[in-house]
Amino acid sequence: MDAKETIRQTLDFLKYKVDNDLCAMEELRSVSDLLQNCLDVKGTVEDFSKYCDKPESSVRNVISRKVLDKPKRRVYYRFFPFIKSIPLKWLSDKKLK
Repeated sequence: MDAKETIRQTLDFLKYKVDNDLCAMEELRSVSDLLQNCLDVKGTVEDFSKYCDKPESSVRNVISRKVLDKPKRRVYYRFFPFIKSIPLKWLSDKKLK
């Protein structure tokens, strides 16, 4: 199995466990800590815009007001500070589709 497929299968299994309340609290904390502290997940304004189904101008506005990190060229922003900064409604809107 290549790296892409390994990541896909692992994330699919974790999503299955989370969606079906099959994770112990320790497992949830462990995976959450790993994701937030050990992975440097980045995306462009366009990536975040598509993910949240919001205009790029709205994403830029949130980033300029709330995300402290400076971007690296091909402008990537860290995912976790972004996701913590957006209005909760953006995520609930996404889940309804």
